[in-house]
Amino acid sequence: MTNQAVLQREIETLPIQYYGEVVDFIGYLRHKAQQTAIKTSSQEQIRERELECINCHADELNSEMADILLDQSLDI
Repeated sequence: MTNQAVLQREIETLPIQYYGEVVDFIGYLRHKAQQTAIKTSSQEQIRERELECINCHADELNSEMADILLDQSLDI
């Protein structure tokens, strides 16, 4: 049995005067889940753009790092 089925069964056993509160709480949970999904999606998009930027400049960055390491090895 799924958690959703268990929850549904438990909700059905509540007195009718609590249904409004249950509906409000479920609405709150739905809103929080949507906000979490939006935040996660935004973070993933930011990571993807940063990775694209790094990959776009990877050859240049690697060349600069090689020059720095070469300079450091010559100073020793």
